[in-house]
Amino acid sequence: MNGETTARAKVMLSMVVEQGRSFAEAGARFGLTRSTAERAVKRLVADAYELPADRPDEAPAAFLKRIAPIRTEVLSACLAHTPYTKQAARSVLTSLDIDGGVELLRSRSQNANRDVALLLVLLGTGAKPIEIARLQVRDYLDSTGAVRSIAEMPAAATANGQSRAIHFTSSRVRSAVDDYLVERQRRGLGVGESSTYRGLDPLSGLFLTDKGQAFEVHPRGANDPRLVCRLILSTYQTIFKRAGWPGYTAQAARRQVARGLCERGADVAEVGQLLGIALRSSVRRLLKAPAVTVDAISRDLV
Repeated sequence: MNGETTARAKVMLSMVVEQGRSFAEAGARFGLTRSTAERAVKRLVADAYELPADRPDEAPAAFLKRIAPIRTEVLSACLAHTPYTKQAARSVLTSLDIDGGVELLRSRSQNANRDVALLLVLLGTGAKPIEIARLQVRDYLDSTGAVRSIAEMPAAATANGQSRAIHFTSSRVRSAVDDYLVERQRRGLGVGESSTYRGLDPLSGLFLTDKGQAFEVHPRGANDPRLVCRLILSTYQTIFKRAGWPGYTAQAARRQVARGLCERGADVAEVGQLLGIALRSSVRRLLKAPAVTVDAISRDLV
């Protein structure tokens, strides 16, 4: 979607969701048919919130019912969404990219300490966003306030339903998370007994939303029990954009972590263990290099 189409879709989404107008009424404002307006709104939701919206036979009422439980998060993500082109998308980040992205993120985010910590945990551990959303303070700290180098996640909290460890062995990652926890304690977000866990509630989420609440996890749909946390997905999308990486994804981050592990000597089984991937074939797919054009291969050979 280009900028003009996205801007129209934002207005139409607001009319339909906030004002209770029909897709026909929303489309008429821009001289569009009902079906064109509906497609534009669904595309916006799919792009901005990673909510599957490509259901051609789904009635408008069913679509609106599907997003009703998360309407606030959907609206927020869609109104903040800016389109990007495929040429702008990144798949590999250099150390300079990461340093520059962190600096941009700090200057652009209203919740900078949290967003930098979220970004570095993703890039430093390769954990899936839903796993990061379900981390608790006690997974990162012990009762004395010391950092656990390994967070043991139970099967119920992981993306694939199998228990696994997330390694907090990067000093840069720990420093970013610690800065965020200091801010949380100062702001009184998720606090507990002052003598343990650095004054934080051990059962509260390691990361909280902009409103200081837990990132909620929901089933994908009435007939799909698989769990998803759409708010953290949209949060990561916003983080990537503010870091200057439009089109970057959490999957690209996991791929980068997997390749980094291989470069350090890890084999397929060890990569799978560290990233919580049970099947070797899935690890190999993750490691598979994306297609490269002839132009890209031949550019700047000397």
